[in-house]
Amino acid sequence: MIDFTQKVADLDLDAGDEPCGQLRRRSQYEFEYWPGATRPASLLMPIEDGLLRDGELFAAMDMNLPEGFLLAQLRERSPKTPPTKMQLLALMGSNGIGRLSFREPRAPPRERARAVSRKRLLQEGAGRNGKVFRELVDAYLSTGSGLSGVQPKVLVPDRTTIPIPNVLVKAGGADYPGLAANEFLCLEVARRAGLAVPRHELSDDGALLLIDRFDLNGATRLGFEDLAALMDLRVGGALSDRKYRGSYEAVTRLLRLVCSNAKKDLAVFFDQLALSVLVRNGDAHLKNFGVLYDDETRWLAPLFDVVTTTIYPYERAGQLVTDRTMALRLLSQGERRYPLREELIAFGNEHCGIARPGQRVDAVTEAMHTTLKGAQKDDRIPRRLLKSLAVEWEESLRHF
Repeated sequence: MIDFTQKVADLDLDAGDEPCGQLRRRSQYEFEYWPGATRPASLLMPIEDGLLRDGELFAAMDMNLPEGFLLAQLRERSPKTPPTKMQLLALMGSNGIGRLSFREPRAPPRERARAVSRKRLLQEGAGRNGKVFRELVDAYLSTGSGLSGVQPKVLVPDRTTIPIPNVLVKAGGADYPGLAANEFLCLEVARRAGLAVPRHELSDDGALLLIDRFDLNGATRLGFEDLAALMDLRVGGALSDRKYRGSYEAVTRLLRLVCSNAKKDLAVFFDQLALSVLVRNGDAHLKNFGVLYDDETRWLAPLFDVVTTTIYPYERAGQLVTDRTMALRLLSQGERRYPLREELIAFGNEHCGIARPGQRVDAVTEAMHTTLKGAQKDDRIPRRLLKSLAVEWEESLRHF
């Protein structure tokens, strides 16, 4: 049982393996760097500022607060005392994406999570009625989890040589059947088109997707901030819709300011955007793009959290409807509708500085055809899912 009855007012922070500062919850949130700190808690929180105050939790810390599935699981385990943000950070500990770690002052070291067999997960999958996945959630939730988003997922370690959980395990659900296989196929399209993607494997039953963390360089943790955090947006509470505000044009301006090699990363971003457009990923919001960094360099993170969303209708006013709009507008003064080929190519030219963006679009379309063909022979892919994806992808490809 997770105990949220104990108040948490102070948390010590590390950035990687170095002490960073202390977060305090008073009438406001306060963060103060330790004397001699050398690594910032965020790209938006310079060490020179010393003491920072904000009425809301700082964006780089808010970024990893659990929401959706994991938050519901935590509340289910402690229904009478909903967790505060400070308690959630304390629970997360060192398990969040990125290099920040949180611990209560003078608290004893938390017991490390037991390693789980990757081979077993791939062979057994989610188990009968999702039993294996539920057991994972029960076993590892109390060891801390820093995963945001609505999809059922949990971080687990697959070997003892890495001191933190290094494998993200994703499942589906009643509202999103075949979601793990859906994301697997989208990542396969990206891989075949030459995009950087984390190592990803689908279980034998097609119900679990295992993805290696992209913020680890061996045992070294890299800094990571999603684009919502870099825009100083807090989305871990009731105003989570803020991750859907803005445009991909605004993203290109941000990347020019943040990335060490903006020209290279704008080309990478165009590839990621083109793939999201073509596979009809309507959830490519500000939290699903991010920047990795070490002490010297900042670069765009590999593609993550990409699925074909248009195959999942939802209920509105008693009717099932399908959302066929993008998460963000393409242009700051534009619309959310999916762009046609010439509009996407113009975006690549004008806002990403790509000489021949049509070639990158063609690489994605070819990868989609190849992936669909290969999936026909893959027994792990549910036939109903594959049929739905084929309809959506083929309709999308008619415009490209």
